[in-house]
Amino acid sequence: MKHPRSFRVWPRLVLPVLVASLALLSPTLASADPQMSAALTTGLAFTDLRADNAPRYAYHLGGRFDVLLLRQGPRDMALGPYVDVATEAFDTFQAGGGLEWLVPAGATAFIFSGGGFGRTSRFGWQPGVEATIFWGSRSYNYHSTYGLGVGLFAQGRYGFGDGKQTDAIVGVQVDLAYFALPFVFLYEAVRH
Repeated sequence: MKHPRSFRVWPRLVLPVLVASLALLSPTLASADPQMSAALTTGLAFTDLRADNAPRYAYHLGGRFDVLLLRQGPRDMALGPYVDVATEAFDTFQAGGGLEWLVPAGATAFIFSGGGFGRTSRFGWQPGVEATIFWGSRSYNYHSTYGLGVGLFAQGRYGFGDGKQTDAIVGVQVDLAYFALPFVFLYEAVRH
């Protein structure tokens, strides 16, 4: 009895999928060290976008900490968790976290992230979701697990509570290590 043509093609399809799966699960992928970063975010927030008197402009100030995994060099993509805290004009406080994806773009990189947050404001506590696009420098440190980053970001937040807050934020993200450099230089100058 002759097998139909589709049965003869099936082994040709399975072998490449099996080889690709084994390559993805190879131990070299797991040997990548995590790269951490902590940054200050500052910029302009357009708040209460769903309100009748929208938008309201406010100063944004925040902090962000992330860990990028699966990255073995500056040209590699990475995934990892992040946490952030922020305030708009010191009227609100929000803390959140989620997942981010680093996509190299030559000497710079894009980082796409999304997750959830909790916010306290004049409306009380409310949950929400946030999405951020970062573009800038995100170094890969061959000698340590800390990678520097600086760049521009745009973020959108959508609240689910009674306040129905929706915000758009644009600004600058600067690594906290840059703020420590003058103190490091001063310490080294005094020490020597």
